[in-house]
Amino acid sequence: MHRQVGDAIILAAGFGARMRPLTDRRAKPLLPVTGVPSLEIAAARLLREGAQRLHINLHHHGAQVRAFAGEKGWPAVFHEERPILDTGGGIGNMAPSLSTDGPILLHNGDVVASIRYDGALDFHRDRGALLTMILLRSGEPERAPPAAVSVDAGGEVTGIGASTGGVPPAFGYTGLAVIEPAALEYFPRSRPEGLVSIVLRMMRERPGSVAGFDASAGGARPQWGEIGTPRSYLEIPRRILVGKASFDPLIPPPPLALRVGEGATVDPGAIWRGFLDAGAGAVIERDTELEDCVVLDGSAVRAGARLRGAIVFPGGVLEAV
Repeated sequence: MHRQVGDAIILAAGFGARMRPLTDRRAKPLLPVTGVPSLEIAAARLLREGAQRLHINLHHHGAQVRAFAGEKGWPAVFHEERPILDTGGGIGNMAPSLSTDGPILLHNGDVVASIRYDGALDFHRDRGALLTMILLRSGEPERAPPAAVSVDAGGEVTGIGASTGGVPPAFGYTGLAVIEPAALEYFPRSRPEGLVSIVLRMMRERPGSVAGFDASAGGARPQWGEIGTPRSYLEIPRRILVGKASFDPLIPPPPLALRVGEGATVDPGAIWRGFLDAGAGAVIERDTELEDCVVLDGSAVRAGARLRGAIVFPGGVLEAV
């Protein structure tokens, strides 16, 4: 058993601008991954890791997020942002309500990953860090975060982005982190600020206080994906349905590269290639051709449609370009 975890934070207030027009009507953390919203996958993981409560920030379609979490009965505390406060400001806005009983787990609401916090918590404790960023060595696009973080041999973060001092960064930030309650003094309470600028300030004022845990150390190949763009979103079900990748117990890979949700119908005259994820109540008519597509709950693909790399939602189609 690892040392006690305090609360957990899920960042869920973003606009999802790169996923418009789909996110004009839906909160991005509620977009499903083979039928399960990314918010639910993150929440389940954090609760399994021992989080006492989930703190969720809200802004864009916040009522949708609040209602969904209420239906699940999670021990959740909601933090409305008016105006939106960015990642660092959002955490600072939560600070007075966060438990000081142990480290705080951070999870971006649009990230889906198989990464456990156990190793990061041990690393965080052993280093005596104020904040530990959970990282992956950069590799294939859409399968790991872009390289932006430099870490020395002892696990100290030495640079982020343009601050790397000419040393090529080898790691990408996964959107997961461990935060000591004492670190919350660096987070503003009522103004917008990004997480990177806060971390850089911590590094300047408290050298050695920011650690970087390599979740891919020792040959591990954890699954990671982000619902950032249509292309990166479609990559996640592709890896589950075609590659049989295991991201989380909530979304086990099915036997085929096809998933048909409850009440969905796929006409025998429809042709699909690559993978097809048809949500609950979706209708795919005859004389249609789909390749690498997600058809969201309640959506219809009418006869004659030819789609490739597309997300079908009620009222529209969003293509990966």
